[in-house]
Amino acid sequence: MTNKKTRRRRLNLRTLLPVALLIILLVLLWQRWLPYWLYPTEYFDEIEIAAADAGIDPYLALSVAKVESNFQPEVVSPAGAVGIMQLMPETGAWLAEKGGYEFAEDMLTEPEYNVRQGCEYLRYLLEYWDWDVCLAVASYNAGQTKVAAWLADGVWDGTLENVKQIPFDETRDYVRRVLAVYNEYHKLY
Repeated sequence: MTNKKTRRRRLNLRTLLPVALLIILLVLLWQRWLPYWLYPTEYFDEIEIAAADAGIDPYLALSVAKVESNFQPEVVSPAGAVGIMQLMPETGAWLAEKGGYEFAEDMLTEPEYNVRQGCEYLRYLLEYWDWDVCLAVASYNAGQTKVAAWLADGVWDGTLENVKQIPFDETRDYVRRVLAVYNEYHKLY
């Protein structure tokens, strides 16, 4: 009886040890690759070119694209924002007029075009806010007029530390998410 128990224990250890080692290996691989899976770089070539042309950090544009659409070129928000960088058609038309190039609403679903316009818009907002990323990101979501009003009325001081003061839940969450993703992209890449 004792021999059978001993053999069973040995058999269990012989089968459990490789399974345990495999699980440990999978966990280690998962920890190493999971962040890259969670923070992909889809359309990075397009983003990198457009960001360089606009003179902005490509990882900021990548973060906006990740949070806005998760890199889906055909997606349209309930508010009517279109494409990877979720641009409103009115904003797209304004950017095209300002830049002196062609615009048609259906062009916003073309990744290269949408990313180019999204980067141009981010550049505009960054310049408007003296390169304050937090204010530019808030404006990308809520509009610079609303953000300017919050600052003028003392509702929000424009800092990430006091982002909880933003009166719109969506914008508050958006700023936190984009800046967290932006931080992760910089750590990973």
